Amino acid sequence: MAAIPLEGPNAGWVNNTLESVIEKYSPPKHIISDQAHIFTGGVFAELLKTYVIKPRFGAVGKHASIAVTERVIKTLKYEWLKRVAIIKGIDHLAELCREFEIWYNSWRPHMTLDGIRPDDVYCDNKPEKPKRDAKTVPCNIEQHFFRQTQIMGYRLKKAA
Repeated sequence: MAAIPLEGPNAGWVNNTLESVIEKYSPPKHIISDQAHIFTGGVFAELLKTYVIKPRFGAVGKHASIAVTERVIKTLKYEWLKRVAIIKGIDHLAELCREFEIWYNSWRPHMTLDGIRPDDVYCDNKPEKPKRDAKTVPCNIEQHFFRQTQIMGYRLKKAA
């Protein structure tokens, strides 16, 4: 998952941002979006064709048709940005989004991924889950403090 703020809904900014994300992470199989003109236009379609990415659109007016995307946005807004008193401009917002990307992909466990993180899936490094009747806490826990949002992240340093 990548989070990059844009100054407005401009097709050029969207395409440039998507290209930078593709260079960083490699092209995804699908792009999930709503049916805004930016995502249905010819320039965006050409970009998807170049990288062999299939578009997936939510149904117009149908609640939760792009539920996963909407959930990520809610997490960004209510678990991350809500903790920041003042956003001091687009550069500050970009920094917050970079930190959110690290936290969301590397530190935050996801229920839909059975408690593991997206980076574990992406890197095929699925840690072994502790048994339900486990009586001890693993001692190899790594901590990271995200200063601006005052969030502490925890993860195992090395999986068994």
